[in-house]
Amino acid sequence: MKKLLIAGALSGLVCSGAMAGVVIEMEESEPGGPGEAQVDTIYAQGEMLRMDSRDDGSGRRSIIFRDEAMWMVSHEEKSCRMIDREAMDQLSAQLGGVMNQMQAELAKLPPEQRAMMEEMMKSRLPAGMTAGAAGPPRRIEVGGAEVVGEYTCTLHTLFAGDDRIWEVCAAAEKGLPAAAAEALGAFRAMSRFAEQLRDTLQQGPLAAMINTPFHDLNQVNGFPVRVRSYEGGRLASEHRLKSIAGKDLEASMFDVPEGYKVKKLADEIDLGR
Repeated sequence: MKKLLIAGALSGLVCSGAMAGVVIEMEESEPGGPGEAQVDTIYAQGEMLRMDSRDDGSGRRSIIFRDEAMWMVSHEEKSCRMIDREAMDQLSAQLGGVMNQMQAELAKLPPEQRAMMEEMMKSRLPAGMTAGAAGPPRRIEVGGAEVVGEYTCTLHTLFAGDDRIWEVCAAAEKGLPAAAAEALGAFRAMSRFAEQLRDTLQQGPLAAMINTPFHDLNQVNGFPVRVRSYEGGRLASEHRLKSIAGKDLEASMFDVPEGYKVKKLADEIDLGR
């Protein structure tokens, strides 16, 4: 599900047994979707975070972030894809080498053959990737106050170039339950992690794959009570805060389930070799 990308964050060690944590429920809706909103659940403890998403037709899915790594879990397939900075460095270098080799070969061809080969190159890159360098510059525009449920929040709109891609309405912490402060710490830890990945990939073809609001969450003043995503200028999805409360969480909540197969993203990219 596209909105998997609306959760995130952790780093630290986990001991056994139950720990104090935070449980957040977000109501998810899509234009033209079912009348009743679905509920995604986010669990946070320290700088760790897990989001369990609804079944979008391809099975239940989770995102787990801890120890400077992220796992995208498919419970249907009992497998997960792992992303960390080391894997991204390796994959970016690997793709960069292939791209340089291809460009060198293209330079030797006549214009018509070169155009044909460039189209073939595009088809060999994974979805969401381009043969260019960094994506368009990102910026946040801060708007006025809005009311979302019982909270007054300030609108923060994230742009990539001229395209609006996310809208976050953030409420001041003092107007939220005490648990919001701990959850916000986890979100911001994810933001730091995402920023490191973006810096690593800034000049490579993987930059287009890293597209989440967590890159810029440190620039958002407050706790996100509503998050909207846009595609092609149109609203694609909306998440609204339904509830947030402190709760003891089992340490295993932030582990990949036992027996699940872990795949690294770099191992799944077919470079046509």
